[in-house]
Amino acid sequence: MSIAKINDLIVNEKFEHHFQAIYDLHTLTPIGYEALLRTDLFTNPEILFEKASHTNRFFELEMRSIKKALHSFDTINRCTYNNKNILINVFPSNLADPDFLGQLNKILGETTLAANQVMIEINESEIIQNVDYFSTTVYELQEEGYLIAIDDVGKGVSSLQAIVELQPDFVKMDQYFAKHLAKSSRKQEMVKSIVTYCFNTDTKFVLEGIEIMEDLEMAKAIGVSTVQGFLLARPEPLEVIRKYEIDDSEDNGFCSEVNK
Repeated sequence: MSIAKINDLIVNEKFEHHFQAIYDLHTLTPIGYEALLRTDLFTNPEILFEKASHTNRFFELEMRSIKKALHSFDTINRCTYNNKNILINVFPSNLADPDFLGQLNKILGETTLAANQVMIEINESEIIQNVDYFSTTVYELQEEGYLIAIDDVGKGVSSLQAIVELQPDFVKMDQYFAKHLAKSSRKQEMVKSIVTYCFNTDTKFVLEGIEIMEDLEMAKAIGVSTVQGFLLARPEPLEVIRKYEIDDSEDNGFCSEVNK
């Protein structure tokens, strides 16, 4: 795809977000939703971000995506009393940009969301170049009330170091470890080791990629309390998620307006 088409996508925001629920296994209810960018111009959004990362508009794309996701999710937040989390993926280079926190605070101020409802997932497809500097950036975000998650743990080369150095609020383990978990004693031991670390350091743990009941039952048996995967929920358009949430909540007077 040409630079012109990428620019067109960014400027005219030719993208939307689907939202995938993350479930608490004890209550079998969503604790939050991950915002996943979707566009008709790319079947795989990762290709879009990879191509955009070689342009001077990569940061702008990230911030426009975050703004659109937060504003969309806010229509759910205004209609419920649940105050669930929204998870947004951010590349390390953009997270470390000096303008990131200021722009994020400005976007948040345009919504009814609180900082502690916004979980920033650090994308593992990009290597963290300077862990010390990055740690300071993460600390500043946490001081503002934002939650930090390390995404796809076990997939990237730096994830274990990032867990120790960045002290995230959440650790999300890569879907590789969920696939055939019930049949693999080695995967079970690896998941249990991270679960134990998280428990002892007061860090929340999420296992991604749960697709069959046997793996869900095994995850629960070895101490996993929060999961994400197609078995429980696929990424859905905002309208679908909003209907689920509003149906389960008392109408606060605004819901009828956003559903017109």
